[in-house]
Amino acid sequence: MSRGGGNPAVLFGFLGVGFITLLAVAGGGSPARGAATVGGIVKSKLGQFFTLAELARSSVAERLGIDNTPPPVAQANLERLVLRVLDPLRAAVGRPVSVTSGYRSAVVNQAIDGSPTSQHMSGEAVDIKVDGLTAVQLAAVIVRLGVPFDQVIWYAPERGGHVHVSYTETRANRRQTLHAPASGGYVAWTPPASARAA
Repeated sequence: MSRGGGNPAVLFGFLGVGFITLLAVAGGGSPARGAATVGGIVKSKLGQFFTLAELARSSVAERLGIDNTPPPVAQANLERLVLRVLDPLRAAVGRPVSVTSGYRSAVVNQAIDGSPTSQHMSGEAVDIKVDGLTAVQLAAVIVRLGVPFDQVIWYAPERGGHVHVSYTETRANRRQTLHAPASGGYVAWTPPASARAA
């Protein structure tokens, strides 16, 4: 592809997920490096508001030199998560939704002591924040929207103050709502009645 032509996002959408193999070759085994080499395709849009780059960004991976490129299956899962949950959420709140943790390779997940069954590893989960909303407020917004989700977990400020949201198509979504209190563990959480109304 020429250096001067083509929108990377459009090109990626046209070529599809199968192009990952060619990117890996161009990047010496890393699709992320390959994408950067051939024109920044790694910044390809997933849905209306999010990019693959922000959903795969990991400060731990960068610090430790770990390739955190989502494989094709995880990338497809991330796109579904964006289309079904994150894009509708971003449109509803009218302000940026910051992804604090998205896709995690198994190596990255182990490095942060993540759950060995974490949906982050399959591209089915993200941790998010929105300026001006507390974690519990953000969790309630997600529930109120009526978007499909597997889990919504809001974390106390002492544990990050973010919301974990997941979506899957491998089985029925549980619509499980939890709170991660400062004391540790997880407890069932029921949003206020006003938040449950669609």
